[in-house]
Amino acid sequence: MKRIAVDISMFVAIILEFVGLPILAHEIIGIALFFLIILHLYYNKRYFKAITKGKYDLRRTVGLIINIGLLISLLITIISGIFSSQKSLKDLKIGNYKISHLHKPFSIISLIFLVLHLVFTHKKFLRILKKNLISK
Repeated sequence: MKRIAVDISMFVAIILEFVGLPILAHEIIGIALFFLIILHLYYNKRYFKAITKGKYDLRRTVGLIINIGLLISLLITIISGIFSSQKSLKDLKIGNYKISHLHKPFSIISLIFLVLHLVFTHKKFLRILKKNLISK
């Protein structure tokens, strides 16, 4: 049930990031989203172990490309967000406005990869959701 809660929380946090919140709320949700992404990756660590195993058909190859694109675009979004923080992390003195212009376009690119990721993984998600709801 923890996995489902993390996945749903990530989805809600991502939607909130695009609704025009005050900057401090945007940054706090962004930080929370970063930790939710780490949890999501931890809960799906078997996927990373299986990358080098088995055969790759077209669907598996495209899924891997989407996941790599999502991971890279999220990393750039997170790093540029940290460096352009105006409120929540301003005391860390790590601001670097040379890369802050990357935050918005890469957040949109991340959103596109996220939609593709959800299209490729929705059956697995629904199977896990059904399993958790029936077992309770």
